[in-house]
Amino acid sequence: MQFPSAEWAEAYRHALNESPAYREAAKAWVGDILLLVRPDDANAPAPGVHLTLAHGECSAAAYHPDAREVASEFVYEGSPENWARLMRREVDPVKAILDGTFRIKGNLAKAMRFTRAAKELVETAARVPSDP
Repeated sequence: MQFPSAEWAEAYRHALNESPAYREAAKAWVGDILLLVRPDDANAPAPGVHLTLAHGECSAAAYHPDAREVASEFVYEGSPENWARLMRREVDPVKAILDGTFRIKGNLAKAMRFTRAAKELVETAARVPSDP
């Protein structure tokens, strides 16, 4: 299935809710995050998946064909190529922020308290089948 897409978002929501590792790592987390694919052309749509997360569960995962205007506490964004690398586990999600491969917008102090939850989000995403 295509990442990002409505089908992928729903499969991801289900996978997160079935993951004991994510549930444990994110049990104190309450918030939302937008996974944004930054297009190479600034005028092209920027698709993304908006996740509503609380206490280790994902109550909603909504696909947006152009997610630039979606309000979210956090935005994690990268190029299509880097998202593909992340899904293949070639990139560490936290190190990718530090080296500029991905950008995060939001309360960085809060985000840094939940690095294990962030890694579980990515590990779970990598287990959801997606087209390259």
